[in-house]
Amino acid sequence: MLRSLIPALFAVVAPAADLTYVTTWVGNSFDGAGENGRGRWMQNIIDEIEVAPDGTVLTASGWDEAGRCSGLYRDGMPNVKLLQQYNGKGGHKAWGWGTGGQAVAFAGDQLFIVNDEGELMRFRWTPGDLESASWVDEIKIGKTVGLSARGSTFVAIGADGVVSVRAISDLSEKSRFTLPGARDVAIDAQDTLWILSGDRIVHRGRDGAELPGVISDAGKPTSVAIDHQGHLLVCDDGARQQVLFYDLSATPTLVKRFGDEGGLRSGNPGTVTATKLWGLRGAGTDAAGNLYVGLNIAGYQSCGTVLKSFTPEGKLRWELHSHAFVDCYSFDPASDGREIYGADEIITFDPAKAPGQGWSLKALTIDAITHPDDPRLNGRHGATGILRRPQGKRLLANIGQYSGGFDLYTFESEQSHIARFRLHVGPTKDAGWAWEIDERGDIWCGDSPSHTVKRWKFGGWSADGAPIYDLAKPESWPWPEGFSEIGRVSYVPATDSLYVAGFTPEKKATSWGLIGSVVTRYDDWSTGKPVKKWTADMPVDDDKLQPKSMDVAGDYLFTVAVKSTAGRPSVVNVFKLSDGSAVGTIAPGPEVGGVSGWIDQSHGLRAMRCKDGEYRILVEEGARGKNLLYRWTPKK
Repeated sequence: MLRSLIPALFAVVAPAADLTYVTTWVGNSFDGAGENGRGRWMQNIIDEIEVAPDGTVLTASGWDEAGRCSGLYRDGMPNVKLLQQYNGKGGHKAWGWGTGGQAVAFAGDQLFIVNDEGELMRFRWTPGDLESASWVDEIKIGKTVGLSARGSTFVAIGADGVVSVRAISDLSEKSRFTLPGARDVAIDAQDTLWILSGDRIVHRGRDGAELPGVISDAGKPTSVAIDHQGHLLVCDDGARQQVLFYDLSATPTLVKRFGDEGGLRSGNPGTVTATKLWGLRGAGTDAAGNLYVGLNIAGYQSCGTVLKSFTPEGKLRWELHSHAFVDCYSFDPASDGREIYGADEIITFDPAKAPGQGWSLKALTIDAITHPDDPRLNGRHGATGILRRPQGKRLLANIGQYSGGFDLYTFESEQSHIARFRLHVGPTKDAGWAWEIDERGDIWCGDSPSHTVKRWKFGGWSADGAPIYDLAKPESWPWPEGFSEIGRVSYVPATDSLYVAGFTPEKKATSWGLIGSVVTRYDDWSTGKPVKKWTADMPVDDDKLQPKSMDVAGDYLFTVAVKSTAGRPSVVNVFKLSDGSAVGTIAPGPEVGGVSGWIDQSHGLRAMRCKDGEYRILVEEGARGKNLLYRWTPKK
């Protein structure tokens, strides 16, 4: 029951003026500016790469949020106009303008993509000109997992293990055979096939006849290719995390390995260096001997997606990054806004540098080799990583797109950046939306069963470094009066204030997963006799949707819209914590072409106040694989 020692204020949201701020971004090598079907960004995922003699890289993936499932890259730059089935004119069945799939190949002035509908598409292009590719024709060949072309022949590996040998000229099939478990193929100078099957690479003729040479020491191979010197390149995504080079002149012999042995586990665990590799998905060389490697841990979720190019001597030439597939980041509270954590990465931020140039990947916190049961490897598609430091130690709390509680991770040490899964806090189903973890490490749920607000207090650290929570005995309070639904909560220990966002019988939800139509501040919450200080109406976007996410930092409440407001995408509204009044708005600036996708994450905004009074606000921008980072200093 509420007690009102002071009059409850009701703040009505009036149209708020734009604030003065700077837009920058983190998590992607490019700004993502451009209309639908155009622009520069590094794609979300890499499943495979192929390399042309001139150094152009063609990628394959099943998904990119803005349709760059297959991309062209050269000298550290991507194509601007996306590859499009039927040149963009309707009929697209697979995602990404019809280009979503796992198999691609170059053949001189032609390139081939097999999409997830099993359509083998042929494009014509001028080698080296990333904007020249144009769809020509296609045939249906079925779901395909591997593709290779050389001379007048290309070979497709079907998902059912059927190996189809075809003529490039008219796409007609010349022969076929079945090899169970086949996943990729490379054609050597003698026109014979090296086929990745299971964890072995076997040698076959075009008619399927067995030929001498079997490679069984390639660890956990994920792809094969022939380099400029005729070596077989094998991506070993096992314990070595390296690109392997085999001499095929006689019995296949391993003659070279590239990449720091052990990948992310080498040196300081998790820390990224130029020659550490991880999640190897494909490799190849150009005519000059430059090496290209495509990296992506766990496939469909944009974990550690990087495309790297090295000189023949092994020095890094360039690299392109994409780390935020429908993810939202948060700040390390001990870093004064200079270190940023995601669900599986650590990013440094230098505010002195120009927009988009101030971020760099410091570490990846996932070790798929040591911890294969990590939930981040098993079905997570988008998450917010929230870093807290209870009692001075790092605690990473990951929460998914649909909320539902936290996966908690701890780090091996303050030096190691590998995070280990410890426990999940929250029901396994029907877990609700209103979850938060406060600065002390206490976990809150505002829409618990029986209309209760619950708190699981952080109880310290166990002897083996795990966080302690008594999951069976949370503190519990009844919902405040007047709410029909609670969508989010945020607790500030310093003032014992709980900010409750939700809906009322008069102001109902317009869609699922939104924070609410109102936000109310309650002081003295933990006493059991909370004081209602104010209630503020929440703004709606052009589709009449209430905000999707919110956070409290310093003296302000920040919310972000799902879609556009007055034509401006993903507008951030700022409110004073003192009285709930509207301060102003923030939206994507010219630094990113004014572009943002919809906000999908329940926790798609995180904010902090820096020591100098500047506020830094991170907002999910999943459409083009990044987070927007707004820098705003309130007027005194």
